[in-house]
Amino acid sequence: MNLFRRYNIYALIMFSIPFFGCTTEKSVIEETSPISEQAIEKFTITQTDEGKLKMILESESAIIDESKSIAQLKLPVIEFYDKGEYVSTLVTESAVMNMETCDVRGIGKCNIDNTKNEHLQTTNLMYDAKKELVYSDHDVKITRPNETVYGTSFEADTKLDNIIIKNQRTVLE
Repeated sequence: MNLFRRYNIYALIMFSIPFFGCTTEKSVIEETSPISEQAIEKFTITQTDEGKLKMILESESAIIDESKSIAQLKLPVIEFYDKGEYVSTLVTESAVMNMETCDVRGIGKCNIDNTKNEHLQTTNLMYDAKKELVYSDHDVKITRPNETVYGTSFEADTKLDNIIIKNQRTVLE
């Protein structure tokens, strides 16, 4: 009986080790969603129409959100072209670009300089790529040789040839 008791004790110990001696931790595997944002330095986009330059956008950096198809741009510079010929440059503090339409929303101070030595200043402007228009509902100042025009909002083509300014005031020099 002593031998039988010994075997029972050994059997009890052997069967209890897996249950009491070893602990198993439950590991939870979390599934991460694919990363939809990318950071890019020295970001450049070129837009053409029928093989001719329409726009070249350069930025110090961009954060691209592929799920929303937008790029958040830091210190972008946009050169506008008409049938391949350079017409003006837009510089802004930051911007958001729709990657599908190439529409741009300039955020902060925005300046446009054209080939006729005209200079437009405003804040928070929009560029509609399809219509090739820039516009803002904020104050605008256009400096030309011999005059300065002020207004409360504007809409213009990228050449600054056709401009509509609301509540304009002109100062002649």
